[in-house]
Formats: sequence, C-alpha cells, structure tokens
Amino acid sequence: MEELFRPIVNYFASRPTTKAVLLVDCTKEILTAKDMFDVIIYAVASGQENQEQARHFYLQGMNIGLYIIDESLFRSKPFQLNDSEVLFERDRFIDKIKEEIPSKDIKLKMGLEFAKLIQAYTTGKDLFNGGQFLDAYDFLVKSLNHLARLTLIEKGAYIDSALWKQTKCSEPEILKLFEELVTSEEPIEKRLELVFLASGFLIYSKTIKSTEHLLEVLDENPIWKYEMFEQHPQVKCYGANLRTLLDYLIEKGLIVPLRIESSISGMYEQCYKVKKTC
Repeated sequence: MEELFRPIVNYFASRPTTKAVLLVDCTKEILTAKDMFDVIIYAVASGQENQEQARHFYLQGMNIGLYIIDESLFRSKPFQLNDSEVLFERDRFIDKIKEEIPSKDIKLKMGLEFAKLIQAYTTGKDLFNGGQFLDAYDFLVKSLNHLARLTLIEKGAYIDSALWKQTKCSEPEILKLFEELVTSEEPIEKRLELVFLASGFLIYSKTIKSTEHLLEVLDENPIWKYEMFEQHPQVKCYGANLRTLLDYLIEKGLIVPLRIESSISGMYEQCYKVKKTC
C-alpha cells in the first residue's frame, strides 16, 4: 500500500516544512474519527496558516482522507501515533515526539480516568444492590467506557470517536463484557450481576498502574489531612471523584486511614497515609 501513495509522500517530502507523513489503514480494526475513509494520510508540517486542512481523494476504489496538520497541533495532541505507519519523517521527528511524551503525563491521565471509572462503577454497584437495575445499567455502561479509555491511555493511543472499534484491537476482553451487557438475552439483573463481577476483577488488575500518580504525590508527606488535598494542585484536579477514589484505595489497602486527635475535645480528624509495600 505504501507504494500506492508514493506520489503523495514524495510531494510532501520535497517541501522543507514537512516534518512527517503518516498512514492509517482504516480497513484494519483501527480507530479513526473519519470512518468514511478507507485510508487516512496525515502530513505534519510547520508554519501552517490553518492548524488542520482536509482534502478528500478517490484512488483505485478507495476513499482517501488527506489531513495536513500543523506541527504545534500534532505535538499537543499526537494523531494516531501508535496506530499509524510512518511513510516519511525528517530528522527522526516521530521518534523525538515519542521521547517527548512525559511518563508523568500518562500517569496523570490514567489517574483521572481511573477516578471517573471508580465513581461510575461504585455508583452503579450501589444502585444495583438497591434494586435500581435500569439506573445501574446506565452507570455500568459508563464505567466500561472509562475502562476502555483507560486501557487506550495506558497504551499511549489517541482516543477518537469509535471507542469500541479501537478497543477491539487493544483489549477485546473489555469489548466482550460490553457486548455481554448490551446484547445478551439474559434478564437485565443477571447481565448486571455477571458484568459487575467480571469488570470488578479487571478494574482491580489495573489499580496499581492507574493510581501511580496519586500514590506518588501522597507519598510526598507522611500524613495527609483532607484540607491538604484541596490545596495540592496535583490532587485537587481529581475533583468530585477524589472521595470515592480514596474510599476504594482504602478498601484495597493501598491507603491507610488515620484518626488523629484534634483541638476540639472528643473529636478526631480523619487523615490518610500511603501504605508502604516494603
């Protein structure tokens, strides 16, 4: 296929502003936001007047999308970096981009997505236990979406619109759970019970990796009061999901709750510390 697009590659490679040319084969089980195309070509260039320009071509029975992406936009949001074939790059441009992605940013993104996942899963499980099956179904769907997104973030993939098409490639087990929930002919209560149980095991398997960011921040101090969470920029970004996430980590033994005597007689302040594993 690469030879088929050689004229396009040569055209952009001859322009000194071109940094890279990438190809995404949409006929494979690879996600693309532009599902009308069979193939997408990304040309990354510097100094573009428009950050993204799009053109539509037709060649030998294939619909081809050509996107000329400004270098600054590409760096801020790498397009299909993991799912694309590099047809051309100038001065190791793509390799350098990959090296520039800080691991701490991935950890933070995973942490924030995991917090959303735990919030949705916990709310859904509480509704299920209370017999509110339709509402529980809604939150379980949300939690599976967050679980799928979490897996893609971990792999460094750019998450686009057709989430489950992409998940089929990266972690089919999660897609299987989603299909079990939405397509099974079992009664809704039975479906919920099975998927809550199975997804709970999957969530637990991702807990350590997904909470590295938060636990590393909390490890900076031996004891944390809740007001410290409110003040720390790397903790308060978890927002309304923090309380549920803390409860989950306490339940799993990764955070230890402490009650410290306060200045108010008979009152104890709830504090937290990271459990040391060694």
